[in-house]
Amino acid sequence: MRKRLLDLVPVRSGEGHVTSLMFLYIFSTLTFYYILKPMRSSFFLKNLPSTKLPFAYILTAIFAGTLTTLVFKYSRRLSVVSLLTATNLVIVGTLFYFRSVMGRPIWYLPYVWFVYLQIVSVLQVAQFWLLAGYIYDNRQAKRIYGLLGAGAIAGSIAGSFVPAFLSKTLSTDMKLLIAAGICFVLIALAQIAWRYRRPEADEPGAGRKQEESQDRLVDLLRLVFGSRHLALMVLLVCLTLIASQIAEWQVNNALDRSYRDLGQDKENLIDQFWGRFYFWTNILGITLQLTVTGFVVSRLGIGAAIVFLPGGLLLASIGVFLAPSLSTTALALGSNNVFRYSINRAGFELLYLPLSPAVRKKLKLFVDVFVDRLGRAIAALVILTFSNLRSTSAVAILLTVTSLGVCLALRKAYVNAFREQLARREVDLAEIQRYVTDPQSLRLLVDALDSPHERQILYSLRLLQSARRVDGAGKLLPLLKHASPHVREQAVRTLPALPGNYGQAAEELLKDPSELVRQAAAEYICSVDPAQTADRLRGLLDHKEIDVRVAAARCVASLPSAGLQMTQDYVRGLLSVQGPAAVQARTAGAHLAALLPARASVGLLRELLGDLAPEVVAGAMRAGARAGQLDLVFDVVQKLSERRLRGDARDALLTYGQRITGSLGDILADTGHSLKLRREIPWVLARIPTLRSADILLDNLGAQDPLLRYRVVKALNRLHETKHELPPARPVIAERIYSETRAYYEALALWQPFANKRSSASARLLESALREKMDQDLEIIFRLLGLQYRQKDIYFAYSALKGSRSDRRAAAIEFLDNLLQKNLKSLILPLLEEPSAERLIDMASRIFGIPPYTREEALRKILERPDVWLKACALHEIGDERITALSDLCRTFSGATDLVVRETAEWALKRVA
Repeated sequence: MRKRLLDLVPVRSGEGHVTSLMFLYIFSTLTFYYILKPMRSSFFLKNLPSTKLPFAYILTAIFAGTLTTLVFKYSRRLSVVSLLTATNLVIVGTLFYFRSVMGRPIWYLPYVWFVYLQIVSVLQVAQFWLLAGYIYDNRQAKRIYGLLGAGAIAGSIAGSFVPAFLSKTLSTDMKLLIAAGICFVLIALAQIAWRYRRPEADEPGAGRKQEESQDRLVDLLRLVFGSRHLALMVLLVCLTLIASQIAEWQVNNALDRSYRDLGQDKENLIDQFWGRFYFWTNILGITLQLTVTGFVVSRLGIGAAIVFLPGGLLLASIGVFLAPSLSTTALALGSNNVFRYSINRAGFELLYLPLSPAVRKKLKLFVDVFVDRLGRAIAALVILTFSNLRSTSAVAILLTVTSLGVCLALRKAYVNAFREQLARREVDLAEIQRYVTDPQSLRLLVDALDSPHERQILYSLRLLQSARRVDGAGKLLPLLKHASPHVREQAVRTLPALPGNYGQAAEELLKDPSELVRQAAAEYICSVDPAQTADRLRGLLDHKEIDVRVAAARCVASLPSAGLQMTQDYVRGLLSVQGPAAVQARTAGAHLAALLPARASVGLLRELLGDLAPEVVAGAMRAGARAGQLDLVFDVVQKLSERRLRGDARDALLTYGQRITGSLGDILADTGHSLKLRREIPWVLARIPTLRSADILLDNLGAQDPLLRYRVVKALNRLHETKHELPPARPVIAERIYSETRAYYEALALWQPFANKRSSASARLLESALREKMDQDLEIIFRLLGLQYRQKDIYFAYSALKGSRSDRRAAAIEFLDNLLQKNLKSLILPLLEEPSAERLIDMASRIFGIPPYTREEALRKILERPDVWLKACALHEIGDERITALSDLCRTFSGATDLVVRETAEWALKRVA
C-alpha cells in the first residue's frame, strides 16, 4: 500500500529533498498571505467606511502590478536567492512598521495597508515560481508543479484557520509577528533550496531578462482582438472579474453595516468573519475540484464548465437584489471563490487547447497585466456610481447575464477554432491528454475520421488514442478496412478508446497482409480483457497460421506481465520457419528468446546476432537489452561499426543504461579496438547522463585521433546540455583548451609556407586541408569553453564569429573580452581579431615555442601528426613537387595501415625516385 501511494507522488530519485523544501515554501507563502488577508478589510473598515473601498481598488490597480514589475526589473543584478532574501527582509521591516503605527490616527494608512498586502501577495508568489524555475527544468516542472499547487491549497487553508478560529486569542500584533516569523522561515527555505539550483542560475539575473516579455500592449491587443475566440475569452474574464470585485465590496459593505456599532470588537469580528469565509471556501473549492470537476468536464463539456461561475454569481446576485444582507452577499462571493478555482478553472483551461503555446503564453500575460487592472478599475467606478447593495447587485446581474451570453458564443468559437487547428494538425500534443476528455473535442476528432485525407485521419486517430469511452464506433470501425495499412493499424490501436469489446473485428485483421496491422490486432485481442490475456495468447501462439503465431510471439514479448512461460523448443520452432515469413519468425523468436532462462537466452540471442538478416540482428539486440543480458553487451557494441545496424545497436545500448558505462569506457580507452568502433562510443555515453559517463569522456579528451577527440568533446557538450552539472569542473578541461589553442597556432604555422603557393593543385589541396584543421580546432576550443561558461552564450558568440555580419562579429569579440579569464583571453582573442598571420605566428613562437617552418619542415611535421587526411595531402604534395629530400618519408608510409595514406605514399615514392 505504501509503495502504491509513493508511486502516485510524481517525485523521482534525488528530487525528494528539494521538492519537500519547495512544498514547505509555497505552503508557508500562502499561510502568510491568508493570515494577513482578512486584516486587509478589517483594518480598513475599522478606520474608514466601505464607501471608500473603491479608491483602494483603484490604487491597487495602479500600483500593485507596476511596483511588482519595477522590483523585478531593477533586481536583475541580484541572484534569485538574494532577491528573495532582500524581499522578505523588507517585508519584515514593513510589518514591524505597520505594527508600530496601526494605533495612530493616520488617514492614509488604511489605503497603504490595503495596497501593501496586494503587492506582497503578488511578489511572494511570483518569486516562489521564479525560484522553482531555477531549480526544475521543463520536464520536472510538468511532473512536480501540480504537487506544489497542492501545497499552495494546503497553505491557504492553514493560513485562513488562524484568523478564523484564533482571532479571540491572537491580537493583531501577534498575527503580524507570526507573519514576520514566517518570512524568516521563507528566507531559510530559500537559502537551502538554492543549493539545488541548476548551474546557470549562478549568474546574477541570468535568464530573467530573457524571460521578460518583449510584447508591446498594441501587439497584444492586435493578437486578442484579431481572433473571435481570444476576444471572447478575454471578455468573459473581464466581465466575471468585475462582478467578483463588486461581490467582494458588497460583503465588506454588509460587514460595515452589521458591525458598525460594535466599537473595538468590530475589527476582530470582521477579521474572524473573513478568516472563516476563506477557510470554508478553500475547503469547498478543493472538494469540488476533486469530486465534481472531472464529471462536469468529461460528461457535460466546456459549455457547462464555464457557465458555473457566471451562473452561480447570477443566482446569488439576484438573492442580494431581492434580500440585501450579509448572508446573501457572502453567498455571492462564496460562489465566485468556490467555482472560480475549481470547475471554472478546468473549463477555462480547455479553452486554451486550440491555441499554440506561444499564443497561450501571450494571452495569459495580457490577462494578468492588463485585464486584471482594467477589471478592478471598472468595478471601482461602478461601486462609486451606485454605492449600495441593491444597485450594485443589479449591475452584477447585468454583467453575469452578459457573461452567460458570452459563454454560449465562446462554446461555438471554441469548436470552430479547434476544428481549424485540427485541420492544420496544430493541436498541442503535449496537452492533449489533459483536454481530450471534453465531449466537444472528442466529437470533432470523431467527425474528422470522415476526412478523405489519410494524414488527417491518422492525426485524429492518434489524438483519440489517449481518450476512453468515446462514442465513435460508427466512424472508427469502417477504418479497419481502409485501403491504407497505416490507417488500419492506427484504427486498431484506437479501439481501446471505444466502450465495449471489439475482439471479433480485431480477429479478422489477424490475416491482414500488413505485419503492423496483425501485430496491433493481436495486442488488442490480448489486452481488451486482462483476465483472459494469458488464454488468448496461448490460443494465438498455437494458431495454424505462422503470421498469427509471429504476431502473438511479439505480444508475449511486449506483455511479460501475462506470465506465460516460453519453452526453448517453441522458440527453436520459430527460428526454423522457412519461406516468406522466415525473417519475421526469427525476429519474433529473438524477442521470445529474451524470456527464457539466462543461459539458454544468451546462447540463442548470441546465435541470432550472427544472422544474415539485419531485422533479426536488430531484434536480438533490442530483446537482449530489454532482458538486461549484460553478457551480450560486447556483442552489441561490435555492431556499432556496421552502418545498417548502428541505430539499433545504439538503442539497445541505451536500454542497458548506466550499467554498461564502465564497459563502454574500457572499449573507448583501449587502442587495441578498431578506431571505427571507438569513434561510436562517445555518442552513446552522451545519452547516458551520469557522472561516470562524464568522467570517462573527460579521461579521453586527449585522444590522438582528431575525429575521436572531436566526438568526445561533442559528447561532453551534449551531456552538459542535458544535465548542467555535468561534466563537473575538472582541470583537464582548462588544460585541453590550452592544448587545442596550441594546436590551432601550430596548424597556422604549418599553413603559412603554403599560403601563397598557388602553382599546383596539390598545394591548394594541402592548404585547404590545413584551413579545415584550423576551423575544427577553433570549433573544439569553443565547445570546450561551453563547458566552463554558459553554453548558449558561447554558442551564440561562435555563430556570430562564423557569420558574415561584421557588427555581430565585433559584438561577439567584445562579449568574449568581458567573459573570458585573462589567461584565456590573451590566447584566444588574437585568433579572432588579428588579421595578420605573420603576427600570429610570431605570437606562437613567443608563447608556445612554435618556430616558423620552411615548406619541407612543415611537410615533415604534418607527417608526424596522427591526422591521416593531412598525411595523404602532404604525401601528395611531396610527389607532385618531386621533393626528393623527403623520399625517406614516402618509403616509411608505403607500409601504412591506412589505405589512402599507403597508396598516396607509393605514388609519391615513384614520383621522387
